[in-house]
Amino acid sequence: MGQWVFKLAALLLLLLRRQGAEACSTIGCCFQNPPYPDADSGSASGPRDLSCYRVFSSAGYECSWEYEGPAAGVSHFLRCCLQSGRCCYFATGSATKLQFSDQDGISVLHNVTLWVESRAANRTEKSPNITLNLYRSVKYDPPPGNIKVSKSAGKLRMEWETPARQDGAEVQFRHRTPGGPWKLSCLCPLEMDMAQEFQLRRRLGPGVPGGPWSSWSSPVCIPPETPPQAAMNFSIEPLRSDGRRQVTLSEQLAQLELPEGCLGPDSGLEVTYHVHLHMLSCPCKTKAKRTLRLKKKLVLSGGAYDLAVVSRNRFGLGPNQTWNIPACTHSATHSWSQESGALEQKACYRISIFASAHPEKPTSWSTVLSTYHFGGNASEAGSPQHVSVKKLSQDSR
Repeated sequence: MGQWVFKLAALLLLLLRRQGAEACSTIGCCFQNPPYPDADSGSASGPRDLSCYRVFSSAGYECSWEYEGPAAGVSHFLRCCLQSGRCCYFATGSATKLQFSDQDGISVLHNVTLWVESRAANRTEKSPNITLNLYRSVKYDPPPGNIKVSKSAGKLRMEWETPARQDGAEVQFRHRTPGGPWKLSCLCPLEMDMAQEFQLRRRLGPGVPGGPWSSWSSPVCIPPETPPQAAMNFSIEPLRSDGRRQVTLSEQLAQLELPEGCLGPDSGLEVTYHVHLHMLSCPCKTKAKRTLRLKKKLVLSGGAYDLAVVSRNRFGLGPNQTWNIPACTHSATHSWSQESGALEQKACYRISIFASAHPEKPTSWSTVLSTYHFGGNASEAGSPQHVSVKKLSQDSR
C-alpha cells in the first residue's frame, strides 16, 4: 500500500510541475520548478559559453550560448537565481538565444546568477554558472561594413566610423589565410605573398574587464602586397594597305587563392591589368604614350613600340612586364635637315613616314609611305657589281 501511495505522490508532483510550467510559460521568467528532475548527467558535452548582456542599440537584454552534441530533440532552459534566493527559468525549446526585457521578472540592476540546462534523451546537461549585473554588461555593435584599409611601412591601417555613443571600446582582430584557421591578434600583420581575411569586434573599454564582445564585423579582404603578374604572349600581323597592323594579345591571368569569406565579386581583392603603350619611331615629335585597359587586340602603325602590362590592386601598382614591338621588317625611320648632313653617305636607305591627327595617341598612327633612297651621287657610284632580285608576289615582273 505504501509503495502505491509513493508512486501516486510522485505522479501528482510531476503533473503539478507540468501544470505550473504551462501556467507561466507566457509571462516572462517562470518562478516555479522546471518540468524535469533536478539532476546533472555529468556529461562532457552540453551547453557552454553562456553570455548575457544588455544590447546597447535596443536597450533590451539577451543571453546566448553554444550547445555541443547532437541537437536533435534537445530542449534548453535558461535558469536564473536572484540575490533573494528566488529562482526562475525561461524555456527556449531548441533555440540557443533568448531576448528579454527588464519587465520579465529578472533584476537587471543587481547581480544575478544564470546558467543553462539542456534536456536530451531523459538526461539533463548543465552549463557553468555566470554571475553579473546585466545593466552594466553592455554589448557594443560591431564596426560597420565600410571599413577603409591602407598600408604604411609594411603594416595595415583600418579606419571606420564609431557607432554613436560607443566610444572608448577595446578592439580585437582575427585573421586567416586561404585554407587556414582563424588566428586572434591585436595588430594587423601583412602577409607579403597571399590574401588575408580580417574581422573585427569591439567591447566596452578597459574599465569593464571581461565584458561581452560584439559580433564579428563583415569580412575585410586584404590582397597580397605584390599583385600577381599575368602570363602574356602577343602576335603581330603584316602591315595592311592602310598602313596599320594588328597586334593580338593573349594572356593567362593568375588565379589568386582566396580565404572563404573573400570569394564574392566585391571582396576588394580584384586585380586590374592595363597596357602602357609608348611609340618609339618618332623621337622628334611629342612622345606618344597611352595607358589602356587590357584588351585582346591593338591596331598600330608599322613603327616600333614599347608595350608594358601593369597590374594594380587596392594598394597600388605591381611590377611591370615590358616587351618591344619592332618596326616592320627592314624598315627604319629618320629625321634630318640639310645642315645635319644626314643621308650624304653613299648608301641605300629605307625611309618610312608615319602620320597621325593625334600624335599623343600611339594607337592613332599609320604608316603612310615607305620607300628607298640612295644617299650620295648615283652617277659617281657606278654600276653595282652584284644584283639580287627577289620575287615578292605572283604579279612581280
